[in-house]
Amino acid sequence: MQDSDKMALTLKLAQKALKKGELPIAAIVFHGDHIVAHSYTSESKDRRFLVHAEIKALLTTDRLGLSIAERRSLQLFTTLEPCLMCFGAVMSSFIGEIIYSLSAPDDGATKLLNFDNFSGELIQRQLPTIRGGISKETTKELWQAYLQIEKRKHFRTFAETIVANN
Repeated sequence: MQDSDKMALTLKLAQKALKKGELPIAAIVFHGDHIVAHSYTSESKDRRFLVHAEIKALLTTDRLGLSIAERRSLQLFTTLEPCLMCFGAVMSSFIGEIIYSLSAPDDGATKLLNFDNFSGELIQRQLPTIRGGISKETTKELWQAYLQIEKRKHFRTFAETIVANN
């Protein structure tokens, strides 16, 4: 399965979130072509802010009891660049690769951590490989659809920033 196919599955999950009035953020953990875990952000339904798609999918993955070596072969596909919290969870989960669609201009971990100046030397962890920009236009359309239904100022501003900067 190609990366574009994996992102297409992630986008279908984000569409499901959007239909439920949630942010169109979804995450799927893959081992090769096999789906290990999947989730979408559920801040509206749960009335909580730490229920990010990535965190929920990583918690499911963590319950599988995989070895560190097995975890390093996993890929996390997500519709939005992970925030610092989610990036930290990815590193703590030993996930080998992050593939995202749109950049998160406000809180995206890759910008905030400035990987260009990182020496790459960590004692117990290693940085995952990070790639962005997969299926950008389709993902951007989901965010534009979200703007049509969202009325809360904070969420609208967040979505407008994403659309304007991608």
